[in-house]
Amino acid sequence: MNYSHLSIDQRNHLYQLQQEQKLSQRELAKLIGCSQSTICRELQRNKTEQGWYLPDRAQILTDTRRKESKTTFNNVTEWTIKEIKTRLKNYHSPEQIAGRLKTEGEEWVSHETIYQMIYQNYQGLGKYQEYLRQGRKKRKKRGSLKGKRGGIPNRVGIEQRPTIAAEKKEIGHWESDTIIGGNHLGVLVTHVDKASKFLVAGLGKNKTSKQMNEVTEELFKPMDKEKIKTFTCDNGKEFSGHEELSKVLSASFYFATPYHSWERGLNEHTNGLLRQFFPKGTNFKIVKPEEVQKAVELINHRPRKCLDYRTPFEVFYELSSDIDALHF
Repeated sequence: MNYSHLSIDQRNHLYQLQQEQKLSQRELAKLIGCSQSTICRELQRNKTEQGWYLPDRAQILTDTRRKESKTTFNNVTEWTIKEIKTRLKNYHSPEQIAGRLKTEGEEWVSHETIYQMIYQNYQGLGKYQEYLRQGRKKRKKRGSLKGKRGGIPNRVGIEQRPTIAAEKKEIGHWESDTIIGGNHLGVLVTHVDKASKFLVAGLGKNKTSKQMNEVTEELFKPMDKEKIKTFTCDNGKEFSGHEELSKVLSASFYFATPYHSWERGLNEHTNGLLRQFFPKGTNFKIVKPEEVQKAVELINHRPRKCLDYRTPFEVFYELSSDIDALHF
């Protein structure tokens, strides 16, 4: 089997296999459907400085290498450069910026061109590289946590969750989790709506069911009841008070299969977005609520490819794609 580049789907599959289990390059190649040399070169050429393999970054590096000639940016107007800088400062990715400009009917520029302008420091764009998302560390093996998990009374498994909750067609079905501070100093409670990708998050003093309930009640207090239908959680003991919370919010709670993080993939991904603002090791006891709110607003106002470059805010509140009124 000859060497060839992997597709983005194959790269995502490779990343998932690496996260779930330890496999040799030969085994990975067989599962993905390519040669062992392809896997070897893919991992060597596209890993980060820390040795991590991230599929999105691998795709960007491959696309960049394919462009052997230097890109000229003479056709990119000053207005577009200004818009790109403004949106980068709001932590929009180049792909989100390109897609949004296209849907707004403005001058269009590809996301690859935006990356090239940043890397070549065209008109001072080099310094905006700090607003690009950085690679995430691999998740730690969770086998050692088995004895510490469980103990959730009257737990209802995800297999009993209504089908519509997984279809992402209806507002009000949430995925829930926590981000623990460094040395267990504070916690960030996160809930993400599956259909709109809309995020709500709040600070807690510790990872207890009492704190989880108090923070969650406060987050959803101002929200319309019709936007609160179900919650899908992991199996941490902080969710052991789900029955009380279910009564307060008039919503049903379901629990993912233990160690199947992909069953709450949206929440895992969104927590990764928050890590751009609150890196691993952050002491959440000294983080201010307004800092969390600012990060949440930035994420909720980012255009998403999966939403046809609308923002989670727009979809959740059923607004038009005109973002003039959304600047904050």
